[in-house]
Amino acid sequence: MSRRHTFPALVWALALVFCVSCSSSEAPQNVPEEVTVDLGGSGVDLGSASSLEIEGDLANEEKPTRRFQPITLGNNSKSTVTKTEVPDEQKFDNVLEALKPLQIMLGDWGGTTFKKIGGFSSVETLDWVWDLQTDPAQPALVMKADKSRYYKNARLTYLTGKQKYQLILTNKAGQKRVYEGDFSVPLKKVPGDDNPNVMHSTFKLSLSLVEPADEKKYAQIIFNQQNNDRYMFELYDLRGESYTRFDTINTRRKGTSFAKSDSDYGDKTCVISGGLGTSQVTYQGKSYWVCCSGCRKAFDADPEKWIAKYEANKKETKTQ
Repeated sequence: MSRRHTFPALVWALALVFCVSCSSSEAPQNVPEEVTVDLGGSGVDLGSASSLEIEGDLANEEKPTRRFQPITLGNNSKSTVTKTEVPDEQKFDNVLEALKPLQIMLGDWGGTTFKKIGGFSSVETLDWVWDLQTDPAQPALVMKADKSRYYKNARLTYLTGKQKYQLILTNKAGQKRVYEGDFSVPLKKVPGDDNPNVMHSTFKLSLSLVEPADEKKYAQIIFNQQNNDRYMFELYDLRGESYTRFDTINTRRKGTSFAKSDSDYGDKTCVISGGLGTSQVTYQGKSYWVCCSGCRKAFDADPEKWIAKYEANKKETKTQ
């Protein structure tokens, strides 16, 4: 055999040995030496390829693709959370709208209990006002009472998430009871007995005790609105599976009706609640009406905010 025929044969033999060597290797191919995720400039080592446990015949399986989502943790890999103090305006408007049928209770009321203890009924004074400042996103109607057997104050609001009204009663010992519910008799406007031109509000708001859950005493409260100048605060105990009325506080309004059909109501609209204004506030030489001391406090704290909302509501009403 000549030299020129010997050299190609040698090359083919060496190539065959190289291919056999490659196919017999047990190490997986194309596995990266190291996997690293960059967290804002600081590398986090997730381990080398030699620490990964590999099972099965990789030559006959499709290898899964490993994907890493970018992670941003701010400067120096630290998360920065900024607390927002801006109230939820839409939630505020929704709660305020839900409470408007109940603002008929605004003002001072005198109450007398039906149940007599020692031969005497309890006589008390109740004062309902708007609270727009304790929780800027959760307005409420709040009440203070003196000489009451059952409570010293109350907070009535609307829970948009549950779509229920919530009443929190606090007794003289500082203990709280939480009630939730809805209208059992929807709001209705009826002509007054003494003046058919004045429309009166009637409804029943029924609220059941949710906290403490195991209590049976005063397990249900009903606001039974009779007309603009009278409502009954009814207390029920839970006996078995039914509610039994335990006592009723019969309340009468002291002073002016808050009905929307009162004369010159349009000129006395509260700049905040939309109810009937009873007193005036002034800002930059211009006067506005407010319906209670709670609205007055809110107006004094931020008059420009409430005037802007009031003017926007007026424009929206005109376009409808």
